[in-house]
Formats: sequence, C-alpha cells, structure tokens
Amino acid sequence: NNMNRILVIEDDAPLCWLLERILRGNYEVIIMNNGLEAWSWLSDGNSCVLIISDVKMPSLDGIELLENLSNSGLFKNIPVMMLSGFEDSKDQCLALGAFAYLVKPFEPQKFLSEVNRAIAHHNEDVLISQ
Repeated sequence: NNMNRILVIEDDAPLCWLLERILRGNYEVIIMNNGLEAWSWLSDGNSCVLIISDVKMPSLDGIELLENLSNSGLFKNIPVMMLSGFEDSKDQCLALGAFAYLVKPFEPQKFLSEVNRAIAHHNEDVLISQ
C-alpha cells in the first residue's frame, strides 16, 4: 500500500533513526542514503505519498533531485519536504516546488504537523485529479 509510504533521503544515521521513530506509528518509512538511490527506486515504479530529503547530499543533491522530480510527469505531484542545517537554499527549494523547508534541528511536533499537512495536500490533489 503506497498510501502511507514516506521516502526519506538522508545520510545522517541518527537523524534517520529519529525520523523513523517520529513517523513509524502512522507511516511506512523507506530510507535511502542519497538522491541517486532514491531516484532509481522511484524510477523502478515505487511510489510514496511524501518525499523527505536532505539538501546537501553526495551524488544527486536535494536541489538536483527537486529539479528532476519537477521535470518528470510521474513524480511531480509527490510533495517534497527539504531538511537542511541552513536557511541558505530555502528560496531556491521553494521556487523549485518543495512543499516545505525545515531547518535542523527541528521540533518533532512541528515536523510531524508539516508531514501531515503535506500528505493531506497530496491526497486532495489525488482526489481532484481522479
């Protein structure tokens, strides 16, 4: 069931662990360590209701991933939440279509409410387009 699957792209193991703990009650969490892995996972026909991605990553960073997603007919409706230690790429990410941009460290509660907001938004889009 893809309806509650979240793809997390993050190479910081403690943060992955934290995100999984926050999300796992309500969502199935798939963790990829870089944008390239995630891109091939999606290209293999897997899908999810939300992508949570770090901005700075080796091999296909968050900005390039956003560009690829927004240019693809298939994935451009999946909301993307960007995580970063810095504010500096916020405007660029939002301009490329990111749904939200959170600066680490963030409040788990705030994070979860952004996740729920993104998924509700995605589900509305899905209902409208059917």
